[in-house]
Amino acid sequence: MGRVLPKYLSNWTSKQLEAAGVNIRPETKVVSTECTEDGSGVQVQLSTGEEMTVDHILVAVGLEPSTELGDTAGLEVHSEMGGYVVNAELEARSNLFVAGDAACFYDPVLGRRRVEHHDHAVVSGKLAGQNMAGAAQPYHHQSMFWSDLGPNVGYEAIGLVDSSLPTVGIWAHKDTSESEIKTDPAANEKYEQGIVFYMDKNK
Repeated sequence: MGRVLPKYLSNWTSKQLEAAGVNIRPETKVVSTECTEDGSGVQVQLSTGEEMTVDHILVAVGLEPSTELGDTAGLEVHSEMGGYVVNAELEARSNLFVAGDAACFYDPVLGRRRVEHHDHAVVSGKLAGQNMAGAAQPYHHQSMFWSDLGPNVGYEAIGLVDSSLPTVGIWAHKDTSESEIKTDPAANEKYEQGIVFYMDKNK
């Protein structure tokens, strides 16, 4: 969550997960894995030198768009974000459309982006199909994403969510009608219900 949530909220979330029984190992990498002799588990070697045996391993490493297909077609690939550069109608070149996380599109509010969200894939895919049939409509959808991190932590987000940006949080207290505006809150406070604004160039 360190790349998504501001530091104070990421720290608070980690404490909530630890309270729910999750063993968090920050700044730790998996060096190697090997099945146990009886095949009942996996032995994991960590970068700290520690070894542990676990029942299962879930790998969540993100993704990069596969752009090899476009090499022979001469499609433009964005040098920093990856993905095929498309116009407002999700067209990479005449009569060739790209949608989902393979598309690097221009957002009229946030500039050129490449988004890896399910909501974006569904909406952009539908529009690309409509434009193939002659709709000629621009893509201006602001996609959302969400996550549930245990029994007591969940969030929904929209727009540019980047923990390197300055943030302003407005947090409500469940037991009162009061709310507080926070720019640098303490990590030991309760963040049960609120909204966080990510500020990019003062907007």
